[in-house]
Amino acid sequence: MFPPTTYHLSHIICKTAHLLKSSHPMRATLLLGESMTQNLEKFLLSERKEVFGCRIFKVFEQQAKTPDSMHETNIYTLGCSHWVNIVPITATGQVVLVEQHRFGTDTFSLETPGGAIDPGEKDATMAAIRELEEETGLTSQRILSLPGFAANPAIQSNRVTFFVAFDVQPLTKPSTHTDPFEQIKIHLIDFKEALEMVRVGRINHSLAALALLLAEPFVQTKFGARMP
Repeated sequence: MFPPTTYHLSHIICKTAHLLKSSHPMRATLLLGESMTQNLEKFLLSERKEVFGCRIFKVFEQQAKTPDSMHETNIYTLGCSHWVNIVPITATGQVVLVEQHRFGTDTFSLETPGGAIDPGEKDATMAAIRELEEETGLTSQRILSLPGFAANPAIQSNRVTFFVAFDVQPLTKPSTHTDPFEQIKIHLIDFKEALEMVRVGRINHSLAALALLLAEPFVQTKFGARMP
């Protein structure tokens, strides 16, 4: 007997959900156990073909087939630069957040500083410091690297690396970076308040929310009971 394909596993899971709602919970449990013991297989993908490109991303088209080649569809993915996101913390424990108009939601978004790693930058740390300086006019000599994550594995291949910057201070010389479409308002917020804003959805940028939650244990270690 050949192992079921991913398509068949999806069928099992859908059928399990139906049985859970019916009067056959035991059968549903058996089906669910069956799906949990199967090995997943990758879909068969053709070579990528670029169908659109702009300054910040490229769109690629591929043909995807199920492992048994019985089903196929066209898929589209985005090629983006890797990203960085940084949590700036003052000497008194406040976090520096930036507010700016975001075109995707057409709203003002409260975020941690971040952006794309530019071509020629040797590593993510350099990019994080540059973004911090460009967006806030601050810098730091105490940069701590946090884990990196896939930005959106459903349609993107890039990663975002997170950082926390302690004891941020104003630049001795103002940044010369200018971008007419990057108009930013700076906010100084107590770190505990920023965490609460994440938990209730007032900070709803997913990367900024994750950055603050990742930084929490390190900020707690530094300030202890004095954490504002």
